Amino acid sequence: MNSISPLMKRGTEKSLKNWPSWIGYVAAAWSLLYGAIHLYWLFQGEGYPFNNDSLGYFSAMITYLPAKVGGIVFVILCFCGFGLGISIQKSLEIIFLRRVFLIFAWVFASFLLLFIPDISLIAVMAYAFLFKFAFNWLMFNQIICIIGALLWILTAVVYYRRTHIACGYCGRAEEGKPFLLLRWARQITIIAAIAPLPYALTRFAWALNIPLGVDAEFLKDFNTINPMAQLTEWVFGTICVAGGILTLGLIMKWGEIFPRWFPFIGSKRVPILLAVIPASIVAIAITAAGVVFTFSFFAVTFHLLPADGVLLGSISGTVGPMLIWVPWGVLLGLAALAYYYRRRGQCVHCGRK
Repeated sequence: MNSISPLMKRGTEKSLKNWPSWIGYVAAAWSLLYGAIHLYWLFQGEGYPFNNDSLGYFSAMITYLPAKVGGIVFVILCFCGFGLGISIQKSLEIIFLRRVFLIFAWVFASFLLLFIPDISLIAVMAYAFLFKFAFNWLMFNQIICIIGALLWILTAVVYYRRTHIACGYCGRAEEGKPFLLLRWARQITIIAAIAPLPYALTRFAWALNIPLGVDAEFLKDFNTINPMAQLTEWVFGTICVAGGILTLGLIMKWGEIFPRWFPFIGSKRVPILLAVIPASIVAIAITAAGVVFTFSFFAVTFHLLPADGVLLGSISGTVGPMLIWVPWGVLLGLAALAYYYRRRGQCVHCGRK
């Protein structure tokens, strides 16, 4: 048994390192399985996850579609994804078909990232700092969809590299130019670090009983209904400020090497994924929630959805600061990507730098 374990470990590591060769099959398998689940729901199966009315205006975009329509959309997208995911494992000679696949992959991934999640993911991350945890099937389904989106993004990236004679692992070509994102990395990261400050300012004001953007009566009622409201606002505002500072680490020296005063790991290099993975997760959650907030803001403001007077009077102060969440999330994701490309070093597969 001891002689087999090292061999299994090396085999697993080798498989992970060869991810461009199998990522498309995994995306296709995910599509088949998730499409089959939606087919089950389409035929009155239990557990359909997009009928959540508890969040009201902050529900996912998919909830505005009737269950049958949403099920049909998913079944078509997933089964088309399965067929395309299998077929593109061989390079398509027709350029038009290549473009069709890439467009489908990116549209499908965007649909899964932006129209399926609601505000639950970012709320759970924030309330975790208050030691409040809530996890259910609806959130688990959102995570499944986000995983599917990432699989399709990676599949599209690998396919694009393969059809453009570039390394499937790093994307470098024989006469490749410097990645454009690296030229703007500093500016993008600074803007991403500043972006959460309007939201933080609002929360700090509410914590101090200053009705910034809302009526004084609304703030009073809000604090009465929720005794922990002021503490919550302090925590949420502080999280945003701390997040902005950590974002700056993507372009600062201490984001690459731990400060000397860090116990045990001081002066050691920061693992690339230790910065990239958390930033990417937060970027996805912020962007998805930002889509929901933006839709609800304009839907209520322009009377596209019914709303009472209280909601109409407070929408600019409560949801207005979140209108910047979509660009904030996108910029944070780009900053994390730029950080990765800047620090990744020489490719062990193609040898290019």
